Amino acid sequence: MVRAPLKGEDYFCRKVNASAEKVQEAFLEAVKSAITMSQANAMLGDGTITQADTFDPQNVQKFFQQLGNALEDWTFSGVLKSTTEDMHRLYSTFTKEADKFYVSAYFGIQFHELPYYRVDRRVIEIQKELARIEGRATSVLSKMTEAANTVLATELEKRGYANLGFEELFAKMFDDEKLIEELNEKSAVVESQFTQVGVARDKVSELLSELNNLLIKFYQTSPVLIDYNRLMQGEEGITNYFDIEVIKKNKKMKRREAFIDTIKMPKEAADMLSGEIGALGETLRKLQSSF
Repeated sequence: MVRAPLKGEDYFCRKVNASAEKVQEAFLEAVKSAITMSQANAMLGDGTITQADTFDPQNVQKFFQQLGNALEDWTFSGVLKSTTEDMHRLYSTFTKEADKFYVSAYFGIQFHELPYYRVDRRVIEIQKELARIEGRATSVLSKMTEAANTVLATELEKRGYANLGFEELFAKMFDDEKLIEELNEKSAVVESQFTQVGVARDKVSELLSELNNLLIKFYQTSPVLIDYNRLMQGEEGITNYFDIEVIKKNKKMKRREAFIDTIKMPKEAADMLSGEIGALGETLRKLQSSF
């Protein structure tokens, strides 16, 4: 397939590119209202209250749905999503057979999802409680480790392994599964005597779950056009492009061919395709005034 804007200076490329660029401009202007940023209060992990910019992705989904409803003679993919770490994408594709061409139009926005805490005193309280538990747990774990090491050293001494170097001891343990099982049992007995560790572990899990429920997500993008390459590189922004293929037919089947010799394309084909693409721009301009 060829992707518009096309690389070339022939009539077909100039005509299609002119329409494609107008659609890009119309899409940028039309979708801007759906990604309008507003400021909201949020809390950082250290309890600092800040203001951050965000937009509502639901507005973008509504925009694409309205565009899908308006383009009745195009096949609408619905609103699609993809995520890579904190980078998110909302997009829709529209396809159509226009005479001997198969046209696929891509409209999408790429944005970051940033986590903050909601402004709630409980966030600070949980952070302080976690710090206190960590302080107490460090002391208990130190005592537990010391006790476990003593028990294991005693057990190894009974077996005559006390003076073995690390590599020799490792080889013994590797060859003797029963030894490993018995040492693990001894360690488990020691750990069971320090019930504070289990209680602290459960409490930390409970607090972290509560803290996670206090997270809110802010969404940020830039109201600028980015091309396909910048989209793939993970930049924020708005993207529109067209993939064009030639439809080949015979008595038995119909297939699509990716290669297009734009220089040999007749003027009428360029004008027709330019008109089909240009009509999308008109729809976007109408949608802008109603959204």
